[in-house]
Amino acid sequence: MTTLTKKAVLSLALTLGFAGTAAAQMPEIPLGKWWKRPRIVEQLKITPEQQERLEGIFAKNRRAFVDLKADVERNQIDVEELVTKKDSDPKKASQAIDALEQAQLKLRRSMALMVLEQKDVLTATQWQMIVERREQWRRERQEQRRMGEGFRGEPGAGAAPGRPRRNGSPPPPEPREEKLEE
Repeated sequence: MTTLTKKAVLSLALTLGFAGTAAAQMPEIPLGKWWKRPRIVEQLKITPEQQERLEGIFAKNRRAFVDLKADVERNQIDVEELVTKKDSDPKKASQAIDALEQAQLKLRRSMALMVLEQKDVLTATQWQMIVERREQWRRERQEQRRMGEGFRGEPGAGAAPGRPRRNGSPPPPEPREEKLEE
């Protein structure tokens, strides 16, 4: 492995490591539209008016998140391509890594701002309950990933059709084409 490749791999690992650290500092909230899940609504006693306001905050930020996530993915591809090339230009690799870090930072910042906006919709008691349950939700999310489930807990939601799940269980079925009888 060349010195450039070693530096690029180390920098990428550090970048991803810092992203995890920054995310860990942010209060964990359930993924997705958690304010619509009956169990969470019941636990936090979320009112219909709060649900409507939380939905509005999410809707306002949704398109931006799609773009920001796409920027992160594009920059990850750029870094990966430069790292895998035998004769990568160190300057280009450094610029690509910087661009990836900036894209990740923008995404984390936007997510944090949305969470803060959602926090303002909740009562102090509801927010405290979220803070107290964050470890439980983190463990549930890790277990779902380990079992190959999606964040809603549906088996197979974490695996593509025809691909084995992470837990070794059979893959979800391939979608079938239904033929219309004439």
